[in-house]
Amino acid sequence: MINWTQDERAVAILAQAVEHCLATDEFSLEHEAQLELIRDEYLRDLWNDFRSEDFDAFEDWHCQPTVEEAFLKEIEA
Repeated sequence: MINWTQDERAVAILAQAVEHCLATDEFSLEHEAQLELIRDEYLRDLWNDFRSEDFDAFEDWHCQPTVEEAFLKEIEA
């Protein structure tokens, strides 16, 4: 399944967020806000696909990780 964390912008920001967290021991609010915007954009597109009768998009829309889940996955890797 394709999800918002595979977007090249999200990948770059997650890498920066992990680097920042390792240096400061905190998850940057700036990185969090940027990731939320990307996730919201992706979910909005999936929702519009679903509403146009692309029913496979409904499962994709509901199975997306939160920003926190994506960050924790990256930091633990």
